Amino acid sequence: MHDKKTIIFNKIAAQDVKLIQDIERQAYPNPWSDRIMLDCINAGYQCIKMMREEEPEKIIAYAFLMIGVEESHLLNITVDPQLQRQGLAKQMMHRLFLISRINRGKQMILEVRASNEAAIGLYQKLGFKKIGNRRNYYQYNGTKEDAVVMSCAVHKNS
Repeated sequence: MHDKKTIIFNKIAAQDVKLIQDIERQAYPNPWSDRIMLDCINAGYQCIKMMREEEPEKIIAYAFLMIGVEESHLLNITVDPQLQRQGLAKQMMHRLFLISRINRGKQMILEVRASNEAAIGLYQKLGFKKIGNRRNYYQYNGTKEDAVVMSCAVHKNS
């Protein structure tokens, strides 16, 4: 039986970007660049990494969240592909909702690949609703894919 391991969260530092890039390249056909990640850190966005307490040097998931006036925008959330389907994304989302509430956010928005049914399903379970589409938002390997835009109210019990 798999026992629950203690999860810890911390801010992403510039020296974490190399480790995060390893995960990013495994997870996406068109990964974010080091520059984009460093720009998010330097801009003061909420850049959060997730680790297990017994392995604090190993990043298992991360997220980049931009906080605006009464709104937060989830820019990127990624779980190490070898650790997906273990509830880590859901735990990260709960942490992001907490950060949004602390910053007086009333809603969170995000874009997700239209073909990413697993992520869309998770977001719907968390209360997100589809509010629109962005045509050809994702581009990689000469192909384009629409994004589904979703929104969720940030509740006290999120």
